[in-house]
Amino acid sequence: MPPLRALFVNSGILGHASVARLIREAAARDESLTAEHLDLSADLTPRERIIRRVMCVGPAPGSAAGALTGARLRHELHAGVLAARRIRAREVAGAGWDVMHFHTQAAAYASLRRMRRTPSVVSIDITQRLASAEVPAGIARMDYAPNAAWDRAVFRASSAVIATSRWAADDVIRAQPALASRVHVMPYPVPLDGFDAGWTAERAARPANAAVRVLFIGGDWVRKGGPELLDAWRAGGFAERAVLDLVTDWPGVSALDAGGVRVHRGVRAYTPEWFQRWRDADVFVMPTRGEAFGMVYQEAAAAGLPAIGTRINAIPELVQHAATGLLVDPEDGRALVQSLDRLIGDAALRQRLGTAARARIQRVGSMETYASRLSAILHEAAKQVPESASADAKG
Repeated sequence: MPPLRALFVNSGILGHASVARLIREAAARDESLTAEHLDLSADLTPRERIIRRVMCVGPAPGSAAGALTGARLRHELHAGVLAARRIRAREVAGAGWDVMHFHTQAAAYASLRRMRRTPSVVSIDITQRLASAEVPAGIARMDYAPNAAWDRAVFRASSAVIATSRWAADDVIRAQPALASRVHVMPYPVPLDGFDAGWTAERAARPANAAVRVLFIGGDWVRKGGPELLDAWRAGGFAERAVLDLVTDWPGVSALDAGGVRVHRGVRAYTPEWFQRWRDADVFVMPTRGEAFGMVYQEAAAAGLPAIGTRINAIPELVQHAATGLLVDPEDGRALVQSLDRLIGDAALRQRLGTAARARIQRVGSMETYASRLSAILHEAAKQVPESASADAKG
């Protein structure tokens, strides 16, 4: 049987660049696939840059002014238009595929006709309905309505929807119950190779009087809860017995903001320095205000660290309270101080939660598991006859 020809279209922006890398690795492990990848953030032509500038100009998405100018639709549709143009260019050059994989759904917004000709799988971490709930009710929330309608059309046209969490999957099913059998829950995997299982033993062997190392990693300092973390750090007086390592390039964040703080800039994911930060740490904390999935919690688990996260969206699926870490409500400073105090002061608790987190990620978040499930979904999707192809056959 010849290999399945699969096209992977990846948005590649912000955190999705890491996801694109993971998808590439998963596809490379599958000998039953011949994979081609389109990274929508790479190799933009001058014409594509102009189109992006024109479509994304104006007020920010998710604001009242943005709603009045269709800002969110224009920003998301830009990815879809770029994807459709690049897919068409590859087809003109003679390329063809048995199945297509879009990450995320916005990458498919302008390819609905194409999806009706070729079986397609759509990968999501959030729906536009869920995203709209994170902005105040009113005009600003209206900015999401056109995108939510586009979401529904894309999900209808897809052969399968892969959601990174039960939280996201359930919203797809609530909005479109008829699609329940097409929806699969697959958390993003973590390449475990760089995360040494021996780090757990290293931590246990550290002197009892050694300063506990608390790690924060986050580019969007405000949204990721950085200000709340610094407030809690000062309020708890933790500088006397712990060190807070902040990995962020956010402007204005300084080690002078609080005692016992070290700021690490220019640290790129999956580099030796990045892995060293994980190895040195005893606790991970990111009290985020808004997060669709939170890949960094998966990475904390791979590092064998207990994590402090917030009780929102998909995070309780990744950080299981009192089992692999601790959860607090967003912007609950008192609870954050208490959680930091518990983990900084109890080495046995850190060891128990961190060991459980590592065991969980090996069980449900390994690259091998993800690659195997992705392959099965792609092969099953390729067997399906798209809507228009079925109609043509009947005609």
